[in-house]
Formats: sequence, structure tokens, C-alpha cells
Amino acid sequence: MSGSSPLYDDPELAAAYARVSAGNLYNAAYERPAIRAVLGEVRGLDVLDAGAAAGEHAAWLAERGARVLALDASAQMVRLARARLGAGVPVLRADLARPLPLAGATFDLVLCSLTLHYLEDWNPALRELARVLRPCGRLVLSTHHPFLTAQMVNDYHARVLVEDAFGGYAEQPVPVRYYHRPLEQIVAALSGAGFTVRALHEPRPGPDADAIDPAAAATLRTRPWFLIVDAESGAR
Repeated sequence: MSGSSPLYDDPELAAAYARVSAGNLYNAAYERPAIRAVLGEVRGLDVLDAGAAAGEHAAWLAERGARVLALDASAQMVRLARARLGAGVPVLRADLARPLPLAGATFDLVLCSLTLHYLEDWNPALRELARVLRPCGRLVLSTHHPFLTAQMVNDYHARVLVEDAFGGYAEQPVPVRYYHRPLEQIVAALSGAGFTVRALHEPRPGPDADAIDPAAAATLRTRPWFLIVDAESGAR
């Protein structure tokens, strides 16, 4: 998770984010099941969880036999992830907007969950993720769907900083900032970093979502909120 926000940098709000997102609709019953289905079998793989937040995905990966390294830009999220994951999963503080302190061709799979939309420029981050992947390794990422963010901007085709607020983590909605970008720019950034897009997924929530928020679940079945990209790094 990159990008400065009280939700990730303030100790109390970060803890609230970890607690709420562990069981809420959008994370627990929508994004996580969908992206994990795309990941498939991970046993025996070297996996980088890039933007690990409090470690929900990293814990799932480790439980299924992957060798996991988690990283996040937020000191508070790193602290929470280390407490959650223990000694079995190393957690590194690192910003995807900067060169990563990792050797090249180290990982079979990179998971980047709900992180890249906080970055204005995807190109440096994607080049670094391509660098640390082994030849023909996979990048599986989730981000805000352009259909969602298009409703917040005047020009769909432009990359635009969106001012938003997330409810449910404090008495008042917490301000957050992230970027709208059109689908064309998402695919172009991946291609420019040497990735081949294998598939694009527009997930729908499963039946578990109805027990949490049936109205929101019904909306998510007809209006995409997140986009999942399954891409492969080029042979080098």
C-alpha cells in the first residue's frame, strides 16, 4: 500500500483499517476471494506480496505453502503485518514508487492488491516488479476499476487525482487520495514494463457478501468496483 493517508499512517486508523477490512464486504467478501481464485495454486512458489497492508493476503499465501516476502510503504502497516505474520514471513518497509532493495529474478509470483491506484506513475513500479520476477513469472494485481473512478472525474481519458473519503473506520469518513486512469493507460503501462496481459477480470461478489451488506453486494453484481489483472513477465 503506497501513498500517504491517515488511514494507513495514523496508528489508530491503521489498526481500525486492519480490523474492519479483515471482515468487510469490499475486501473480505469481494476482492480477496476473487484475486485468490486468479492466483490459483501457490504451494512451493516464491511470492512477493507488494503492498501487503496488515498481511491478510500474505498470511493466506503462507498457509498454502508459498514462500512469502511482504512489503508495504506504511510503517504502521509494516508493524501490524509483522505482528500478524510472525517470524515465518519477513515484512519489509519499501515504497513501490522507488527502487526495491531486492535482487532480480527472485520471485515466481508478485501479488499487488489494491495498491497501484495510489501511485501517479505506474511505470517505475511495474519495471521494478518485472525486474524481481523470474522469466515468465506472474504479476496479479487489483486496482480500482476505471468504471468506478470515471464517475468521479470530468475526463475519463485523463489520469486524474481523486479526492475521496472512506467510511467505517472512524466516527467521520477518512480522507484518501488515489488516481483514476483509463483502461488504455493500465494496459499500456503493463506492456511498457514488459508484461503480457493474460486476462482481465471484473469480479462479482459471492453469496457470502449478502450476509454482510446485501444492498452493496447487489450493486457489485451489476457495477464493477475493482479490476483484476493477470499478467506474465517476458522471458529474459
